[in-house]
Amino acid sequence: MTGVHGVPSPDGIADFGPLQGMRILDLTAALAGAFATMLLADMGAEVIKIESVQHYPTPSRGPRNPPRGDAPGAVAASRDYPDSDPGEDPWNRLSWFNSHSRNKRNATMDITRPEGRELFLRLVEVSDGLVENNAAGLLEKLGLPPEVLLERNPQLVVVRMPPLGSTGPDANATGFGWHFEELAGFLEVQGYPDGQSVGSIFMDGSSGPAGANAFLTGLFRRRRTGSGCVVEVGQVENMIVHIGDLVMDAVLNDRVPARDGNRSPDFAPQGVYPCAGPDDWVVLSVRDERDWEALRSLVGDPALADPALEAVDERRRRHDEIDAVLARWTRTQSKFDLFHALQGVGIPAGPVMDEADATSDPQLHERGFFHLLEHRRAGWHFHPGANVQLTGTPTQIVRAAPITGQDNEYVYRSVLGVDDEEYAALVRAGHVGDTYL
Repeated sequence: MTGVHGVPSPDGIADFGPLQGMRILDLTAALAGAFATMLLADMGAEVIKIESVQHYPTPSRGPRNPPRGDAPGAVAASRDYPDSDPGEDPWNRLSWFNSHSRNKRNATMDITRPEGRELFLRLVEVSDGLVENNAAGLLEKLGLPPEVLLERNPQLVVVRMPPLGSTGPDANATGFGWHFEELAGFLEVQGYPDGQSVGSIFMDGSSGPAGANAFLTGLFRRRRTGSGCVVEVGQVENMIVHIGDLVMDAVLNDRVPARDGNRSPDFAPQGVYPCAGPDDWVVLSVRDERDWEALRSLVGDPALADPALEAVDERRRRHDEIDAVLARWTRTQSKFDLFHALQGVGIPAGPVMDEADATSDPQLHERGFFHLLEHRRAGWHFHPGANVQLTGTPTQIVRAAPITGQDNEYVYRSVLGVDDEEYAALVRAGHVGDTYL
């Protein structure tokens, strides 16, 4: 069976990409770390996700027994599964896990037990990297601190992604991404002037590329020195860098920025405006007088003809009045037609797209962004593509996410050289398996 690009799938991962030949062990949880290893797998690294059938990984695999039926909670949970059905093994059908596990391998091994820990260290010896984003100190609790890993493989690149770093009085704080976004000051600046804040999962989305770049940085150092290293990405610190201008404003001027909502301190008008379809919207920004004249001519409403509105300060002062006129006009048009009309006269604009819009977007399909993959338990579906393209060593999406233990035979027999007798013993001991106990 081959994927849409003619590469063997789903049982073989072909050689491709700039990281071809690299092996990375994945001890990540939830999204941030898994996103980082996905990016590395897209670049051709052999990423092996290690899980234990003895310890169910809820943050990564979702609820072991998700609610079913017509209750509101069950209906909300069903969106994470194909055909809204968790099935008998929901951990293998969860879109959350499957979306960021493509191109990876999966093996089971209980590293909380001495024999599992030793098996893992044998894997470390024949690997190039390890990525983890667990609570600070977890590797140490498992008896696998970086010094032990580097003793077994002095060339290993260890990437650690603790939320608040590995040191300091709050290093052991626990929570989800939105809790730590508050610690980074994000919720204070995201929201509307009336005080309503807007949450996100920015921490995970920004930490994934940071973790992948951290591994690449470690590789550069290894190439230069011949030695492995530990690279730490404090996720809150990484987020603060993304709003560095606002942080510096607070430092330099003792000023907390106001929430502007959809408006801008520089452009006017700027906002999100209703369109003809149900819950359809378009966004636009007027940067200067040329944009304003183009918009005024396109709208054709006499209410915008006041010469005083040619000045940005006046447009900002009368923003509410302008928005009311624009909304009357945008409500009569399709968001996609309006997008192209505004772009046609040089005004920055775009339709507000939901996921269904994005997956049918002709621009993305023309570029071959979506890849059709077959998952053993979730079936055939289009998956988002790689977020970078390289000409000489292109990234590829060749394999759907593995089911639990899908690559046990490969990892134990081909990588570790385990014989039949030892393999059977590991099955009996509960290290090797394909379902959670």
